[in-house]
Amino acid sequence: MSTKTNFKRVALVAVASLGLGVISSIAPANAAVGLASTVTSAGKTLYVSATSSTTGEGSANQTLASATASGFVSKTSTNGTSASGGYTLTGGIAATGVVLAGAKIAVAVSSDDTDSGAGTSFVVTGGTLTSVSAIAYDGSTTTTLTPSVNGSSSTAVVLQAGTSRAGMIARFNVSAAAGTTATIAAYSGSGIDDTTTATSGALIGIWTFTVAASNSSGTYSAADSTIAVQAPYVKGTTASGLLTYDNTSRIANGSVGAIYVALADAFTAAITTGTLAATATNGALVNIVDTIPAVGNDYAATTSFDSEAGLAGGDAYISVTQPVANTAGSTTVTITFDGAVIATKTLNWNGDIASITYDSANSNNIFANGATEDTAYGWSGIVYTVKDAAGNVVTMSTLPTISSGTGSLVGASLGATQNTTSGVLQTAAAGYGTATMVVPTSALNGAGTYKLKLTNAAGVAIYSAVINATVSNGSLNSFAVAWDKTSYAPGEIAVLTVSGKDVYGNAIADGTAAAGLSLTVAGSATAGFTSVGTACSASTAFYGGKFTCKFAANTEGAWSYSVDVTTATPQSASVGALKITSGGGVSNADVLKAIVSLIASINKQIAALQKALLKK
Repeated sequence: MSTKTNFKRVALVAVASLGLGVISSIAPANAAVGLASTVTSAGKTLYVSATSSTTGEGSANQTLASATASGFVSKTSTNGTSASGGYTLTGGIAATGVVLAGAKIAVAVSSDDTDSGAGTSFVVTGGTLTSVSAIAYDGSTTTTLTPSVNGSSSTAVVLQAGTSRAGMIARFNVSAAAGTTATIAAYSGSGIDDTTTATSGALIGIWTFTVAASNSSGTYSAADSTIAVQAPYVKGTTASGLLTYDNTSRIANGSVGAIYVALADAFTAAITTGTLAATATNGALVNIVDTIPAVGNDYAATTSFDSEAGLAGGDAYISVTQPVANTAGSTTVTITFDGAVIATKTLNWNGDIASITYDSANSNNIFANGATEDTAYGWSGIVYTVKDAAGNVVTMSTLPTISSGTGSLVGASLGATQNTTSGVLQTAAAGYGTATMVVPTSALNGAGTYKLKLTNAAGVAIYSAVINATVSNGSLNSFAVAWDKTSYAPGEIAVLTVSGKDVYGNAIADGTAAAGLSLTVAGSATAGFTSVGTACSASTAFYGGKFTCKFAANTEGAWSYSVDVTTATPQSASVGALKITSGGGVSNADVLKAIVSLIASINKQIAALQKALLKK
């Protein structure tokens, strides 16, 4: 069994005498340093011991260096700071825990010697206080100050105001029946003078203990245990994280699945005795370790069945290997404790890379000559999807490369940097990855082709289909302007398209900004044309060799426009006129259709005339 890490929870279960059955401790015996260091420190603190007694009698003032508890099972709240073999509360905080019927717990309350006018008190329900005594700052008992006890029931004790004490210690004897609760609270303040005013000060802290039957302790409770599939890990690395819920993500090809098991009883006390076992189907192998799987552990799974006896901290990790190497598949892991099935978990793996597909709809395909990862136009350039043979999108650890570049893309490559602007590795959750085209500075321009390439775990090269692309060599040299209609009805959206080319007539590279754009379409907020959505500007970029701008048609009339963009070869602004008419808009397509119809009609009339003349 491996050495427990700090991640492991401390063992809780121990055995007590006097018919109390199995009880719990939150610290080994050598961890008890007693009450002295707790009650003699400045500040107001309520302390309960949780160190198991060897006699069945929780100590009080008998031996300060070995304060113990009999029947303490566990702390069940996040409140309660570990200290001196037990737990402390300050500042009026409440905490909860579980004890057995008849528990005897050493308790202490510290006052503040700078507050000499304040009294200090214990108040309990569901039990009584015995062996009460004052404690001086040197840790010894004090006989000069005797706490007041409210009769034989001892449900409240008070240490009256004084100048030479730090607090009290006592033994809390729980008499509440199983299924009920017992409480102990501590107060401090100038209003505390005797047992009738024990609660007249400020609350230091309060513990509420649920009293449990001894035969319930140490019995597996599904509701209080954790059995959860963890994030997978790569062989040769240490597993990380701790989930209390099942991770349902598919496991990457070659990675190891992990299941965390933490067994507890109904009082949330860790179960440390018994045998945990696991089996796996479909050829997967399992290995149980009582620590977080680390380098070495992940290769130890050599059988479909493994077991671990005597869980040192009540928890364990089950490592699970891929059923068939480089193949998508699943396995069902059955987990038993002392022969009884306590859980089944199904883990799913992706297979090895089988295909890479280019996403033409979301990728750039016109690149700038000389583009680098830092200067490449477009937010990432190329979008791709990688799948296994079963069609599952896989999580990638490497970016694709370029293969078979032709024409203007001879010598081109994909950037190797992995970040949000150059290349994003595909994850199964995202469903795609991105990369940036890098084009060497050369005289090449125009059309070209390439393929995306990856090499799978089996060493087989995987290629995409041939991808067509263009390289633009140089800055914007010319532009053209077109509207989707010549006339619009009020309320319609007018679409302006500006296209650009380089000096060789190639469409301008994706991401090239429309530098110097000057765009004027006559109108105002209530008349003519007004911009819709994000207005086009000098930072608007060409994609696919063009960009579009949208305008709302408002009131009727004839309206002018002017479009100009900075070009390498001087070019005049494109100007013209548009109409807005309530008679309805006429599109260029409608005009062309009318012309074709008219020509057809004329041709028919000519043919008819010729036929008539020939009959004469």
